[in-house]
Amino acid sequence: MPDDSGGFDVLGPLRAHRLGLDRPTPAGVQRVVLMALLIARRAVPGRHLLTLAWPDSAPPSGMKSVHVAISRLRAWLRTEFPGARIGRDDDSYRLELGPWTLDAGQFESLAALGLDPGAPLSVRLRKLAAALALWRGPVLDAHPVAADFPATAGWDLTRTAAACALADAAIDSGRHVVAVPALAALALERPMDEAVYASWGRLLTMCGRRAEAVAVLNTIRARLVGEYGLEPGPVLRDALHRVVSGSSLRDLAARSAM
Repeated sequence: MPDDSGGFDVLGPLRAHRLGLDRPTPAGVQRVVLMALLIARRAVPGRHLLTLAWPDSAPPSGMKSVHVAISRLRAWLRTEFPGARIGRDDDSYRLELGPWTLDAGQFESLAALGLDPGAPLSVRLRKLAAALALWRGPVLDAHPVAADFPATAGWDLTRTAAACALADAAIDSGRHVVAVPALAALALERPMDEAVYASWGRLLTMCGRRAEAVAVLNTIRARLVGEYGLEPGPVLRDALHRVVSGSSLRDLAARSAM
């Protein structure tokens, strides 16, 4: 029986690991095919894999090159991750992980628990923090393959919702410092995300870093105006007003007194 304490990470650069140790991953075409199969969540037509692996022009051998890449990936899986397999359905391929984990799947499960409004506040805070801690950067380090599958957009949307919900839960519980790293990391990746910046600014204010919060919120406002000619939306405007006026701190004091 394989040791199942390991798997694959796609929430950031591609990573394969067992027993806490990174395992070497395939390179070139095999790596592209592996990434596609990991995030597809369905069977991927061979022709699609051909386009992804050779985006500029397909090799003269065409689908034979895909079959060779699949064969080599299967051999790699047998050696490094026994129990995982690549199944074939007509001309499509699906990766079955068997006993191994995928960080994106773990993220979805944790985020669902953390976003459940009926869950206790302490549970929501813990699950959301754990879900966001799985992210190490954009999906597959923003490799072009990541933009080709709907799952990537879904994970990104859930990450934003989880980060904003974490900020709210942290403030409600008086443990606002817990949420700052996750919001800061996400804000750096998404310099135009008003909801994320609004939550980040509120958290910094609660941590006693009001001047930094004002600077953060003014920075995204300047980007919106300077690059797109847009004024901030209602969420960012409200955050700016609360931080500048100090009402965020008054809100915290009121919550603490409840």
